[in-house]
Amino acid sequence: MTTGRRTTRWLLSRRTAYLPDAPSMPLHIAVLQDRFRAAVLGFAIGDALGFPLRGLPAPALMRQQPTADDFASRPRGGFPRGQFSDDTQMMMAVADSVVREKRIDGRTAAQHLSWLWQEGTVLQPPPSATQAAEALLAGTPWMSAGAPLGVCDPSSLSRGVVVGLSSEPTPTRLAHDAQVLTVMTHKDPLCSAAVSAFACAIQLGLSGEAMSAEDFCEHVSKAAAPHSPALADELYYLPRALAWDVDKAMVALRRVGVTPSHYDFELGVPAHVTPVLLTSLYCFLKSPADFRQAAQLALRSGGEVDVIVGITTAVAGAHLGMDSIPARLRKNVMYAEALVEVADRLFDVKLSRVPVVTAAFATVKR
Repeated sequence: MTTGRRTTRWLLSRRTAYLPDAPSMPLHIAVLQDRFRAAVLGFAIGDALGFPLRGLPAPALMRQQPTADDFASRPRGGFPRGQFSDDTQMMMAVADSVVREKRIDGRTAAQHLSWLWQEGTVLQPPPSATQAAEALLAGTPWMSAGAPLGVCDPSSLSRGVVVGLSSEPTPTRLAHDAQVLTVMTHKDPLCSAAVSAFACAIQLGLSGEAMSAEDFCEHVSKAAAPHSPALADELYYLPRALAWDVDKAMVALRRVGVTPSHYDFELGVPAHVTPVLLTSLYCFLKSPADFRQAAQLALRSGGEVDVIVGITTAVAGAHLGMDSIPARLRKNVMYAEALVEVADRLFDVKLSRVPVVTAAFATVKR
């Protein structure tokens, strides 16, 4: 993946079809709100589908053949059906801070995030997030509390949903806002790059523009580039994997950006932002018009399966809307009404920034 981009453009001259039925014009206000809801609810649903499977090796998942039709009736750990993990909890906490301030503000986001630990409600967070939250609660400034360079677990990625729904669709703004919401728990710029790329993938769904997989990956690559040119290159060349055998592609992607000495790849996708993000976007691009099929493929990944399915289904939701999500999943995910309310409030914040909004658009019927 080190050849020049001109060569790659020639190699990829056969453009991969991507959302062929998508409109090529700005979305109607009601459709845009629907996609806000589908992105937030989609992440929580994917997280809840994968949470009972987190840490299981990929071969075991191949034998179990988990489905994306409904949540496990008896999840591991004694959690209720449809329960999501700390990833969705952190997404909602950060979203609440944006709603409160009407913008992305690091100090307020850090306060809302650390509150999960103060109240003891966070579910199975990684050590990096716990240490950062404890530092915040002890009075460490939010810009200094995060894990040091080299710590790149994927617990920060869920914030990409909030950045995607709140930030302006430019690489510079995305890079800034992603760093603001990431640095409080992870200082490594690779984490900010991954959050920025995920946010861009969300925004591409909100744009209403039809594009090829190559164009999609070029956009998310540009979003990652300010923080990590290396991740940007991996994202740019991701469409190559779409032509490979699915099983071989999934195995190859889990190895990108990490060294064998640090992870056991046989257990599935390791706890690192690069393979998690690449696997998630690959699963979406394999079935860009089918929410369930994209989730089904992501459930086979193993390892960090909860955040992988969450990213996959958040991007699918942002592109396809609420009707694409199976009704059973929409109904049975925990706190569904609260998730929709969070999405609506983020939508109101976004709408309030439009310079000229007519009275008809200012009041959107719930």
